Amino acid sequence: MKYPRALAVRTLTRVLSDFQSLDEVLVAEAADLDPEAVAWLYEVCSGTLRWKGRLDWMLDSLASRKKPSGWLRKILLLSAYQLVVQDRAPAAQVVSETVDEIKRKEGDAPAHFANACLRKIAAHAQEWRAWAYPVQADSSSPEVSTALTTQAAAWASLPPWMWNKLVHQRGLDWIQGFAQATLERPQLWIRSRDPQWQSDWVERGPVSSSWLSRPGRGGAVTRQAGFLEGHWIVQDISSQVLISEVTSLIRGAMGSAPVSALDLCAAPGGKSVGLAWSGFQVSATEFKSDRVPLLRDTIARAAPEIELLPWDQVISPAIHREWGLVWVDVPCSGSGIIRRHPDVRWLRKEQELVSLTQQQKKILRQGWDRVQPGGFLVYSVCSVFADEGERIVLDFIKEFELKSGHQVGVSIVRQWLLSPHEAPGGDGFFAALLQKSG
Repeated sequence: MKYPRALAVRTLTRVLSDFQSLDEVLVAEAADLDPEAVAWLYEVCSGTLRWKGRLDWMLDSLASRKKPSGWLRKILLLSAYQLVVQDRAPAAQVVSETVDEIKRKEGDAPAHFANACLRKIAAHAQEWRAWAYPVQADSSSPEVSTALTTQAAAWASLPPWMWNKLVHQRGLDWIQGFAQATLERPQLWIRSRDPQWQSDWVERGPVSSSWLSRPGRGGAVTRQAGFLEGHWIVQDISSQVLISEVTSLIRGAMGSAPVSALDLCAAPGGKSVGLAWSGFQVSATEFKSDRVPLLRDTIARAAPEIELLPWDQVISPAIHREWGLVWVDVPCSGSGIIRRHPDVRWLRKEQELVSLTQQQKKILRQGWDRVQPGGFLVYSVCSVFADEGERIVLDFIKEFELKSGHQVGVSIVRQWLLSPHEAPGGDGFFAALLQKSG
């Protein structure tokens, strides 16, 4: 088939120039395409965004004079991704289709430039894919240091601000491993209601009821047997690990008695379902009204026993209700899921972290007010920034230290930092399990 290259350029433009999320754009752009074209469009656009930093560096290194920009740059990025990473269509076909498209839209001169540029990329595709981390000895001057940072961020395919922050907070070795892992396509993990459930398209994962989709599975995962019946849900392995270890710790502390749990910011509903399938009596709520229908659908399909509550009713001071466990999974930068959602790399801005951390602290306090004495709270974010993780927890604890005579204390039971480059290789998450004194 002839793939919709022009549509891929338009999709990339709406993400990078109009600052729309890739998922939202694909819903709109791919509505009338056949399944094969949809799969191609998602793969090439998400892959290009995942590798964009390296691809930009590559294009600029090959353009000795004027750097390509605008529409031309975006179609070259898409084609460079196909040549260097995707390795599915013959290089000659990718170059030919791209050059023809550029000639129709921009004329002969840009087409000649693109032809020469893409042929050079194709000739050195393996070298670009295996590009080693750029190490240089002399970084003493500010100019050299800035240049090295720019090149290192390009190698990692991260914006420089994100690279610098993670180097400072997590260390160079950590961020190198993280960056390499987030360039790979994410794996598809599911969780089953019945630990003994099996199917020929999955293999068993590292925790009870976790399953990994086998390579070569065709078609939409939601069309597989058992999804509509609620026998299993799609859930990344990092989330499954957190739920498994948190529930085990709480069971160890509280015994076999039924434990009530509140899932704040619950949409799309995976944590709520996971807790319910673990034997907890779950209530769920969501403060973003546009995400409530998604939460409601997940609950109805997979765990109708979950109590769905309005946000205002949960946090209202006039209606005081407490739970043995409150899970606070707050809105965040999404820095831990840039492998799965590569547009986050280029859409997030550093200055957004200030308003995000303020919101995170507010929701954490609201959740803590709903924890019964002796109960537990999980604070979690799909972020690997310390600003949204450890520092939020430490600031929260300091609030109690500043309140003289406060009768309710807080202690940290355990903290987690999960990352795609460390076992079990799921999304990046920070989480902390806190306990309220009795």
